[in-house]
Amino acid sequence: MHCSATVTAALLVLALAKTGFGLECDFCDYYEECALGKDVRVVTCDEGTVLKNNDTLVNFIPSLKTILPASSHRYECFHVRATSVSGHVFLFTRGCVHQLEGERRFCSLRHVAFQGSLECIACNGDRCNNVPVLLDDGSGSGKAVRSSLISLAICSLLAVSLGTSTSNPYS
Repeated sequence: MHCSATVTAALLVLALAKTGFGLECDFCDYYEECALGKDVRVVTCDEGTVLKNNDTLVNFIPSLKTILPASSHRYECFHVRATSVSGHVFLFTRGCVHQLEGERRFCSLRHVAFQGSLECIACNGDRCNNVPVLLDDGSGSGKAVRSSLISLAICSLLAVSLGTSTSNPYS
């Protein structure tokens, strides 16, 4: 039981350690750059990077002008792609944002109204915003770019570890 608790604690520390200093996120501002898969530029989150991303997103998510972070130096990665009904991607960006106060989440922030689809992901973990992108080569068949699965693996291990340590109360 002691070993299981130690493993669980270690995995929890690893999963939570990247919510502040040292969090690495994919960083891109337009479709061609964001579609590079594992070759997208990677940044370490800091206040300057968050300001650059907020400048890119503020016309789409106006509340970024006034929203207060949970605290400075606490970040998360994000991925936002907005596509019109005709299939035109008019916003595609990835990077770092502040974690928000309380129960508020980045992807639930109010955005400008448009007709089409919105893909939004905010997550904690190195390069967790590197998600598959469907590339259109003009032939009508798309090719998916693979994403990094490191964060998914860590979270899965954490969930399995927590599940096994709590499933038998008499261990």
